[in-house]
Amino acid sequence: MSLLKPPKLVASTGTTYNCTVAETSARELSVQKWSGLGNPHESNLFKSAQWSPDGTCVLSNSEDNILRTFVLPVDLLDPSDAPKSLTPYSQTASAEPVSCLAIYPSMSLADPATCCFLKSTRDHPIHLHDLLVSNTRASYPLINPQTEKYLSPQSMLFTPKDANKFIAGATSQISFFDLQRPGEGPYLDLKTIPTRRSVQTGETMKGVVSALAIDNGVLAAGTLSRQVGLYDDCGSGSTIGVFTVDGEGGGITQLLWSKCGRYLHVVERKSDVISVYDVRVAGEKVESLEGRMAQTNQRIGVDIAYSLEGEVVSGGIGGMVSVWGTGGKGEKGFEWKAHDDVVSGVAIHPGGVVMATCSGTRKLSSLGEDSDDDESSEERKWDNGLMIWAI
Repeated sequence: MSLLKPPKLVASTGTTYNCTVAETSARELSVQKWSGLGNPHESNLFKSAQWSPDGTCVLSNSEDNILRTFVLPVDLLDPSDAPKSLTPYSQTASAEPVSCLAIYPSMSLADPATCCFLKSTRDHPIHLHDLLVSNTRASYPLINPQTEKYLSPQSMLFTPKDANKFIAGATSQISFFDLQRPGEGPYLDLKTIPTRRSVQTGETMKGVVSALAIDNGVLAAGTLSRQVGLYDDCGSGSTIGVFTVDGEGGGITQLLWSKCGRYLHVVERKSDVISVYDVRVAGEKVESLEGRMAQTNQRIGVDIAYSLEGEVVSGGIGGMVSVWGTGGKGEKGFEWKAHDDVVSGVAIHPGGVVMATCSGTRKLSSLGEDSDDDESSEERKWDNGLMIWAI
């Protein structure tokens, strides 16, 4: 298995979602009602996709604020003349656009009790949902004590040493929750800066905590103001250091540890570069993975093939998927045309056998009910899809 050779498409949603939000809602109304938020005439793009920890499902987030669970067919890799069709097993509607998701790390399709995920939205508590049915199990409030308003986490992850603990990043704050205490707020809050008016130092950072990642007990937290903080003991210990990301970008959207745990990959909006830092010396940039094609405010997903050789994989605005091999000195090792629109997300299967990509970008439909002109037809050629590729 290798990510440095052409993959084979084995499953796809096809053209099912190459339509507007309103058209999807009209077709699936009996299954799951659209929340009604946003522009109904916009393209129903896929914003992100992520694998369940057991590798049996893909959870996607779309423009219509509906989270769809796709259970992969058992004969996915059997020889076939055409890609298998992907249809959602379950759908969960959100009252607001989803800020971030986190699937329960001990999830197993054979045990429905473990099939759940966390969801964060604006002006609501964090919710724990079923992955296989449309059901809310629990909620966890994160409230500003001064204003009594809900804080909306922009990043979440479960802790590796305890699957029932999770971490949420909000504005200048990292909060720690216990999954087994439904209805309760965080048991610990880490303020990344003492007060809003405090002067920043080498151990403080200010801004929305938009990305979180843990490896070897070190919590890395990135902000939309382009700072990265490193914290000991999975975030509950001391501050190791804070540094500002080099170069230009529109704010950190992802942090990923290298396979060896020594390097931290920093992903930003409006940046064609993935910056790599040596965490032994906070702030020392050692490499730039170039050519990502991500000069857009839209989040473009990145993943690392931990189950393979640690290759770095990214989507791009040109429909291309780029791959950087380990020790590639910043040069792309391979790329291929995966979609006819922005590749908004890439996700490597936990076992490294297949990978998922999703696509789409915001486009308005100006097509009237009686219009059939060529220009309108061109505007309708969207690619909002989820694809599975054999590596």
